[in-house]
Order: sequence, then C-alpha cells, then structure tokens
Amino acid sequence: MAARPSLRVMTANEVINHVAELPVISETARKLTMLLGKPNTHRDELVKTIRCDNVLTAKILRLCNSAEVGIKHPVTSLDQAIFLLGDAAIFRMVSTLSFGADLMRAMPGYAVEANGLWSHSLTVGLGSEYIGGSGVCGNFQPSLAFTAGLLHDLGKLMLNQLLTPKNRADIRSKITNGSLSRVEAERAVMGVDHAEIGACILEKWALPEILIEAVGHHHAPIVKPTAQLSAVIYLANHAAHLNSAAGPDPQIESANKSTAELLGIATDGIDHTIAEIQGAMKGIRQYLAIA
Repeated sequence: MAARPSLRVMTANEVINHVAELPVISETARKLTMLLGKPNTHRDELVKTIRCDNVLTAKILRLCNSAEVGIKHPVTSLDQAIFLLGDAAIFRMVSTLSFGADLMRAMPGYAVEANGLWSHSLTVGLGSEYIGGSGVCGNFQPSLAFTAGLLHDLGKLMLNQLLTPKNRADIRSKITNGSLSRVEAERAVMGVDHAEIGACILEKWALPEILIEAVGHHHAPIVKPTAQLSAVIYLANHAAHLNSAAGPDPQIESANKSTAELLGIATDGIDHTIAEIQGAMKGIRQYLAIA
C-alpha cells in the first residue's frame, strides 16, 4: 500500500486511494441503481436486469422462502416473488443484498461493533423510503430514497481505516470541548469528512447524481430553491438517532425544532412527522439478516 499523505491535507480521493479495503459494487447493482435514477423506468427493465444475474436471483428467491419474510407457499420464480411482495420490496432486497456485506463490518474508529453500521443504515434507508413518498421533503422515488439512506454513511468505512488512536482522541476532543459536530471535527482533524468520501465513492461507481448529492450533503442538506434528496436523508438520519437516544425531553425538543427550521417543516408537526418515520423503521428486523 502506498504511503499515506499528510492527514491535514487529505482529500476524499486520497482517502479512497490509500485505504486497504474499498467497497465494490456489482455491475448488476450499478445498472439497477442507474435505472432507479431515471424517470419513467419500466418495471420490466428492472426485472430483466435482475434476471441476468443468476446469483442475485437465487439469493432473492432463497430470501423470499426464508422465515424472515414469512411467505406461506414456496416461491419459485422472480415473477412470483414480485407478485407476492411487490416491486418495491424486491428492489429493497436487491439493495440490501448488494451492499450489506460491506456495511456489516465493525468500525473501531467510530466505536461501532460489527452490524452496528448495518442496523443504522437499514433504519435510515427505511425512514428515507417513507419520507421520499410522503411529500414531507419533496417527492422522490421511494426505492431511490431507500438506496440513498442505506449508503449515506458509506464513507465511514474508508475513513475508519485511517483513523489512529490520536486522530480518534482529537476528534472526540473537538466534539466535546470545541462544540463541533462529528463532520466538523472530522474535517478539522483529517481534512475531509465521511460524507465527502461517501459521495466520492458513488461518483467513482458512476451512480446517479441525485444519490451523490444525497450522500455528500446528508449532514448539510440542500433545501433551496427546492429540497433535494439530501433533505430526506437528513430527516431520516435525525429520526434514527432519536429512535436510539435516551436523552432528556428538552434535548429532543430542541433537536426537533432545529431540524424543522432547517428543512422548512412546520415546528408543530415535527413530532408527528418523526413518529411516522420511526413507525416506518420498524420493519428493520426483517432485513438485518439478509446480507
């Protein structure tokens, strides 16, 4: 592996060029994601693409016949699976099967155990899927929103490989003592943050610009002149963190108010909106064991 450049001037491309393990995307997953990013894509195109990948098709059928999905009768074809579950559920499975193995890794640099990132990513994906079709932050294709939510923290996998104990301590110090956000502290210490790195990976994969924007700006969403997909991911990420938070109510109320103001959502309705999103996230258990 090439020598590391100075961390203080590290760019997203330098991180990607100097990590030992880089996530990969199958050609089938890339084609499917590209199709999802195109308006008026016919479902037959998506099904045809899946059928070209015998391994992926076999995994989908095996999953459809698993206890997690709970279909009573044997599923023997992709057409039957889509008929019983719907195309949205099938393409959710495709995304989880395509990206799950990478997202299951432990990340010592973030104090995240194996499957921790996977659980969070699935939660944000399900929340994003709900928001995408709800009109809360604009209207986006739910399957595309799910994929963006699933991949939003992909950059952490790369940055984690370069974080030394000193880097980690410096980042924690800047968060605790400097009142910086996580991404601000990452930029201050490393010269780059995980959102930038994630967007750079998706760009190298030649995925749709809408996904690159969503991942790259999920901590600083674009809301003007119109809300972009990053606003959806930001809100789903916020709801996911609240779902696992144990802080006092005033802190939650303050966070909700700030989120509502940033996204231009009525403050009075944010609690209801968060509750609806968290309800959509309850399907996570079905997907935790998929990959």
